[in-house]
Amino acid sequence: MPSLKDIKLTKLGAFVLDLSDQVLYRDADEVAIEPKVMALLLYLYKNRDRYVNIEELHREVWSDRIVSDTAVRSAVKKLRLILGDDDIANARYVKSVSKRGYKLVCEITPVDTLETNTQPAGNAPASDTLSETVPDPEPEPLPSAGPVQVEQPKAAPHAQGKLFNVLTILVTLIAVVIGWTKYDAITQFVLDSQVASVSEFEQLTEFNGEKYDLSVSMDGRYVAFTGRTSIDEDRQVYLLDRQNNKIRQLTYHANNAAFIQFAQNDKVIIYSDLVGNKTSVQLLPLTLSEPESGRITLIDGVVTVGDPSRGRHASELLLPILVDLESEMTLYALDLQTREYIRMLAPSDASEILFDVGLSPDKQKLALIKKIKGQFHALLFDLATKEETLMYSSKNALFGVKWQDNTALLIIGQGEIFRIDTLAGAYTKVIEDRGDVLRGFDTHDGKDIVLLQKEFSRAKRLYIEHQLTEQIEVSQIVNTAPQVVAMLYDEQSAEHRWVMHLQGGITTIGRMAMSTRETESYYSSDENIELLDVSYQAGGFLFKEGPKLAFYSFEHSQVQYITSSMETSSDAAFSADGGAIYYGVNVAGEWEIQSYDITSKVSNLLISGYRSIRPAGSGYIVAEPIDAQLFYLSDLTGPAKPLNYPIDFRYICRWYVRGDHIVWTAFDDRNTYLHKLNWRTGAHHVSADRFYSLFPSVAVDQAGEKVLALSVQLNDTSIATIKIDH
Repeated sequence: MPSLKDIKLTKLGAFVLDLSDQVLYRDADEVAIEPKVMALLLYLYKNRDRYVNIEELHREVWSDRIVSDTAVRSAVKKLRLILGDDDIANARYVKSVSKRGYKLVCEITPVDTLETNTQPAGNAPASDTLSETVPDPEPEPLPSAGPVQVEQPKAAPHAQGKLFNVLTILVTLIAVVIGWTKYDAITQFVLDSQVASVSEFEQLTEFNGEKYDLSVSMDGRYVAFTGRTSIDEDRQVYLLDRQNNKIRQLTYHANNAAFIQFAQNDKVIIYSDLVGNKTSVQLLPLTLSEPESGRITLIDGVVTVGDPSRGRHASELLLPILVDLESEMTLYALDLQTREYIRMLAPSDASEILFDVGLSPDKQKLALIKKIKGQFHALLFDLATKEETLMYSSKNALFGVKWQDNTALLIIGQGEIFRIDTLAGAYTKVIEDRGDVLRGFDTHDGKDIVLLQKEFSRAKRLYIEHQLTEQIEVSQIVNTAPQVVAMLYDEQSAEHRWVMHLQGGITTIGRMAMSTRETESYYSSDENIELLDVSYQAGGFLFKEGPKLAFYSFEHSQVQYITSSMETSSDAAFSADGGAIYYGVNVAGEWEIQSYDITSKVSNLLISGYRSIRPAGSGYIVAEPIDAQLFYLSDLTGPAKPLNYPIDFRYICRWYVRGDHIVWTAFDDRNTYLHKLNWRTGAHHVSADRFYSLFPSVAVDQAGEKVLALSVQLNDTSIATIKIDH
């Protein structure tokens, strides 16, 4: 051991911390500790007079890299294990308080020297017994005849016990000193060995048609789901009896049944239905032989309803609802007896979207899946204290959350279903989905998991070019691999297309040759990317990377970020001369259009009160923030001429100005609507096709004569199950 003179030491409970060499000791023996865990301990010691929140730890301890909140909590857990602080409720070293953070609470005193523990002579440490002399036993009398048998002396029983204790301690010390560095690897190996794969599922149905959402009854026997067998059909409600494996169709006249949930002790089924751009919530009584004959409309005429879940009593349902375009996605509690619903939880950010919610079995907490500024988050909301705690963040999509028990969550994301211990913050993969085919799940007991399993990670697809005439006609079919997720026209070459290619979680923007399908790659990212426009005049392409608006320069082969991840921005477009980028941004709750100069890389206010803009002739077409109504501006200071049509701001929709025409898409879950408006004369035409046949993220050529649209086949889906015992 190196000399311990003249070093700065401080006592932390039963440990001694060397602040100069950053070493932790116990009983003069060095304790194995990872560098980041040591950095965490040192920072908590430095700020021992206060609580340190998780954001500060990200900023100060993990300043050299970006990690999830789960990684920070994992480091805290490792520190607690090292310190033997295993009772979180009665912490002796590291105390945590929700919303406040972590604090070092042990006794802290400076010391001059590092001393070993000493014991009285009559109780020497076990390690000293190795040098003790064990007395020989008294010799037994020799037998009267035969050769003399000399026996080896035996250790006294007391000495044997001491020797066993010594060996036990030595083995433990070796395990700690040598094995601790392998702790993470061993732990991960054990956890990985328990991960189930898609190949282990038991299929409850065949891969026959699309299945959208499912719900499992309280006893696990029945599975209600929504789906259809072809693109030309509307989604209906079905019931699977797991006891006899029979499927019964419950509705025949639903317009587009989506989310579904058992309620009132499994006596009814609740489902959301979409008609045009309005959503309703319907109730089906399962006590009737023909449930659709007793259908009751609970809510009607709202914009969007999210996935419902069971409430705090048998007749309560929790529903994320977007009531109108001027409101935000809000969680409501619907009483099925009185038909009244009250607001439970409103968003705290304008960009916040609530995807899924689940109530804990003890009715004390809500688990929430939200998307905020392009990031997905799993959070806990305490119904008593009204406090919200972040449990997990991901740039990749999180599709749903269920409670495994009162302290553990099951979350389905891209490529996996994982478990989060809400007390320790520990993350454990439960099901591995390498093919990325899982999109929904439910469980009645936390162990019997019922899932929606798609046949392909992405359905088979084509890109179809339409002539933009009064009667839209197909002029070309472009067959591509499923990995091509977006395609734009190339204004300089009819033999090329700009594409987005998604594979293995990496999205690549490139230029594809139509003859060979070979792609020249320009930019790749593991973030969610949305390709907006390409301009050779501007010298690059415009895209969104997560919530950030960005421009890629062909000349410099570099990305310029126009907005930050903290800003809420709309779509964007190039100016008429290609020297600037126009984009909408939300500033303090109000939308405005800003102009970003590509050369100087500086943004300035262009005009307030609008969310989206396109150059049109010598003027502009603008869209209002709330109802997306279109207006023509001959200049930025003159009066706005109403065009009497709204566009659709939803992220998969597109709008273009080509000469005298505005072309845009809108959709409901049944159809995509393609609009063409002459902004000079007011002449308007709209055509409709099935949502999958004509996906809303279309591209329009520079002449405004052709539309390129993605056409997707149904992705056949099965219902499968697996038991999770850990």
